[in-house]
Amino acid sequence: MWKNYSLIVWLVIIGLVMGGCQMGKGSERDIKPLEMKAEDLPDVRALQDEFTRSFIESTEEVEPGYYSFLSGTKQYRMLFPKEGVIHQGYGVKEDQFEGFLMSTINDNGTDSQIKINYYAYATIESVEGGLEMLEGSVGQKLEFEKVKAETSELYYAPFQFDSDTFGIAALVASLKENGVIQIVYDTQCKKDQNECKQIKEEEVDKMIHWAESIEFVDKEIK
Repeated sequence: MWKNYSLIVWLVIIGLVMGGCQMGKGSERDIKPLEMKAEDLPDVRALQDEFTRSFIESTEEVEPGYYSFLSGTKQYRMLFPKEGVIHQGYGVKEDQFEGFLMSTINDNGTDSQIKINYYAYATIESVEGGLEMLEGSVGQKLEFEKVKAETSELYYAPFQFDSDTFGIAALVASLKENGVIQIVYDTQCKKDQNECKQIKEEEVDKMIHWAESIEFVDKEIK
């Protein structure tokens, strides 16, 4: 009888210890990067830069090389490159407007810049005007492709500034509520012409994939 009782006690103790460990791990996952010390974070630019990591929701990558970014307006999420940073000049007005410049170092040795403006008051009906604004930003007439998702529409068009600089201009519009995001994403390649041609194909595909990751936050469950 005492042997059986001792066995039960030990099983209970082991269960509590293991349960405590699991709870501890869960608690660590719930800690946001901004609440952690820099030395405890992965050694990547997005998490080592204090201001940038204030937008990163977790130290867990949601895709290889990307974290989840929550806008300062709390109105949209997107992928954020692990080697990306947000520069000075960031501006936000409550949940109505957000504008900033981010840059990232790519695996192929090139550098990219991404200019983002979010307008809460803009609607799907204002898309045409928004696309014209993007054409003005890059100084070119663009042929936009349209990708329709469940709750948003993405418009994007590749462009070439000069022999070294290429990118995409893009616009994401909410279909459920007001909200439009304008993007100019460019990359510089100063390598051999043939190598840059291959890099351009890969980077443009990556740019489009990144733009497709942008999703508006459902205000009913936010």
